[in-house]
Amino acid sequence: MSRAFQYVQYLAEKIGPRGSCTEAERAAADYLKAELTQLKLELTVEPFTAVTSFSWAFGLIDLLFIIAALTFPTWPNLGLIIALVAFFAFILETSTFPLLSRFLPKKNSQNLVAQVPARSKKIRKVIITAHYDSSRSALNFSPRMVKGFRRSYLLMVAAMSLEVILYALGALTTILPTTLLWLLSLPGALYLLFTLFTLLHREIFGQYTPGANDNASGVAVLLEVAKVLSRLPLLTTEVTLVATGAEESGTNGALAYLRQHRPTKDTYVINLDNLGSGRLTAVTREGILGTKPASPELLSCAKEVAAEKKVELKLAPYHLLTTDGTVFLMRGYPTLSLMAFDEEGLIPNWHWPTDQATFVNPENLDAAKELVLGILRRLES
Repeated sequence: MSRAFQYVQYLAEKIGPRGSCTEAERAAADYLKAELTQLKLELTVEPFTAVTSFSWAFGLIDLLFIIAALTFPTWPNLGLIIALVAFFAFILETSTFPLLSRFLPKKNSQNLVAQVPARSKKIRKVIITAHYDSSRSALNFSPRMVKGFRRSYLLMVAAMSLEVILYALGALTTILPTTLLWLLSLPGALYLLFTLFTLLHREIFGQYTPGANDNASGVAVLLEVAKVLSRLPLLTTEVTLVATGAEESGTNGALAYLRQHRPTKDTYVINLDNLGSGRLTAVTREGILGTKPASPELLSCAKEVAAEKKVELKLAPYHLLTTDGTVFLMRGYPTLSLMAFDEEGLIPNWHWPTDQATFVNPENLDAAKELVLGILRRLES
């Protein structure tokens, strides 16, 4: 049994579900701290505060749209303002720029940051990230509904957009009667009410998942890479290994790292997420709405390493929820996310109780480790 798979088993089975900002997440951080300390790396535990779930911010956005629908018939201008605020907040939150999240209650989480200095003069810097918390399950991640996740998400965006457009027509023009515009907006408002109910259902009835694939697999690869680099650091490349907390509640660990360190914009970023099941993939673009392209240089390195080591590597965009990689891409960092998808382009056992160690393929972990190390060596050359 590979050491990487043992890491997955410990996190997913021994510690188990690791919800953002929970005691189990802290236990996972302690475990990772012990493993990295054994490697004699320069290690720092960096605490931060974060919301415990993305449900609260997006539920509040849905609620604002519903309030706008209730307000519009009597006060069209106020209804429009509320809808605009909600839509603006949605765009920012979806793009990893917190707005409403800043004002919500928070709890403690932590990042683990390990430095591997260059053996000679530092020419470049690479950050490798992997989050170690796990998500809460929800109806829209169930095996019967997850195939339509992106379609449902885009339908929600369409409902929001339609409400803003119709209310703008009613408040700013006299083209159509206000009552008619309001009636046209009701199907979208009812869909957003349904979305709000699914978020509330998630918080009441959902359960934290074991998180073997998402993302003990990425953490296992990060630890294996750390083990190799601790024995033989790169000559001119400084590598920072960042195990992030509270990613599942809104990429909070990556945001906290950037707030504290503010790396220069020429810093490369390799994000490891959901690597344990499916076909290994170098993500070419990320984003469920506006997408950002991955670093051409890192993509080129990944393709060359895969060919050299005979690793089957797919290149594909990722149009589902945000990752730590999305945080860096949105801020202009040359970034590449390494992930794995099934034949339908989905993440196996995504945010569902079946995300267990038994469904993780150890060969995926070993291949991903070789890919990361190969990319680092390509950058050196």
